[in-house]
Amino acid sequence: MRDDPNGFDPADHIPPPPREFRLWSPQPAMPIDEPLERQPNLGYAAIILVMIVVFLALTSIGFAVAYDIAADLRHASAHDAAKVISAKPKASIFLEAITFGLTLLTAYVLFPRMWRRPFGDVLSWNSIAARMNVAKLLLTGMILSIVAQALESFLTLPKEMPVDEFFKHPSDVWIIAIFGTLVAPVCEEIFFRGFLLRGFAIFFDWIGSRWSDATRERWATTADLSRRGLIFSGILTSGLFAAMHAAQLGWAWNAVGVLWLVGGVLTFVRLRFGSVAASATVHAAYNGFLFVVMFFLTDGFRHLDKLSNH
Repeated sequence: MRDDPNGFDPADHIPPPPREFRLWSPQPAMPIDEPLERQPNLGYAAIILVMIVVFLALTSIGFAVAYDIAADLRHASAHDAAKVISAKPKASIFLEAITFGLTLLTAYVLFPRMWRRPFGDVLSWNSIAARMNVAKLLLTGMILSIVAQALESFLTLPKEMPVDEFFKHPSDVWIIAIFGTLVAPVCEEIFFRGFLLRGFAIFFDWIGSRWSDATRERWATTADLSRRGLIFSGILTSGLFAAMHAAQLGWAWNAVGVLWLVGGVLTFVRLRFGSVAASATVHAAYNGFLFVVMFFLTDGFRHLDKLSNH
């Protein structure tokens, strides 16, 4: 029952609960409310990791069996099936795409039933924020790509790195360009800035709640994430993001350090806009700009030998 005859009800004016810390105030039009529960926690990230390993193993075995049969028909040795998977860019990308697809599809179907909320809401996908700021995000990705390449130009890197295998044949480059621009950024951002960023921040705040009465009370009465927890998680997940690419870079840790900084910028974007879609857009622009530059340097990927001069 309303106490005021004019229709004013104090319950209608209760202030909203505090939101997740952001590096500065977001634009008012963005629907960026975070889920109330502390999700996704590290348990969900661990499940995702297990699914990636399982699906990668299954697809690799299937590929090896198929290659074994084909090799027998050609009266050739099949002992190098594993080499084909790891050394052939097309095979590697195919297996990675199948693994990502199966993992995300399974998570998309399974996790909302656990969370009792839509998949994108819990991960803060927030495509509206990305669409509203698409020009700004694309420009940020391109500038970030230029800065990263400028930094790497001052580094001493190995003459040959495993990633160079992907840039020896035009057809391979086309495939990796499409995959690296449209697929990999989305999958990596969902894992690192969707699952792990919040997961580690939740864990950090939970650990803190064990040692302080104030943080214990805060943990019990609110569901927002602390500034320190998000900073800690941002540094850690950016490092893990960079380390994931270390093998491709021949364990050149100075180049890995540059990627760590790139991951930090992607985390900044994710928090600034409250949107994993926004960081995925920057990530896609970052990768895409590299391939556009490469396209012009090599006359449409036809003269890949020119890359050795740059």
